[in-house]
Amino acid sequence: MRNSSKILIAFALLLSLSLNAAALEQKSMSRYSSECAEASWSEVVGNRTINTQISVTEENDQTGVYFSTSTWGPNYYFYKSGSTYTRDDVFKMSKNLDSASLSEIEVEAYYYSYDEMGGYASGTETLRIKADWTGVGELNERSSKYSVEDGDYTSKVSESYLSRGAKATGSINGINLGDSSYAWLSSLTSTSTSMKK
Repeated sequence: MRNSSKILIAFALLLSLSLNAAALEQKSMSRYSSECAEASWSEVVGNRTINTQISVTEENDQTGVYFSTSTWGPNYYFYKSGSTYTRDDVFKMSKNLDSASLSEIEVEAYYYSYDEMGGYASGTETLRIKADWTGVGELNERSSKYSVEDGDYTSKVSESYLSRGAKATGSINGINLGDSSYAWLSSLTSTSTSMKK
């Protein structure tokens, strides 16, 4: 009798472990995080206007850097842009968006221009880009939680978003861009849990 009781208890434990393992297999969790810094500069030289933009986005372990500049005036236009992606640790941002920094990185850029005489030129070049941001003003915080049902599955999502105005300085090939006319910092963290009913 004792042996049969032990067998029943052992069987119940095995069944419980099996059910718990199955339950765990029906539940999954994923996390996503991103940090973004952007800035633009505007300058008037003679009768021409020069606009430059730099933006950096770090998603999980990958950093994307985008750059563009345009110059236009009477019967003249010039445009240059490029982007690159890297897993190197080139971008840092503080948790409260007090500051951010992009270490000097090379970006392959494409350019073209045309003028009133019908002249047209295009090509590529490698640029060295660097930028620093300082947060200014209030830190904006927003969080949300919601559920999504899809058939037998239910997903619960929790998000936290931070943003802040900023000022920025930058350089291209060692040439200082001066103070930015616009700059912004933001970060997003998201956790998603999915489970089968």
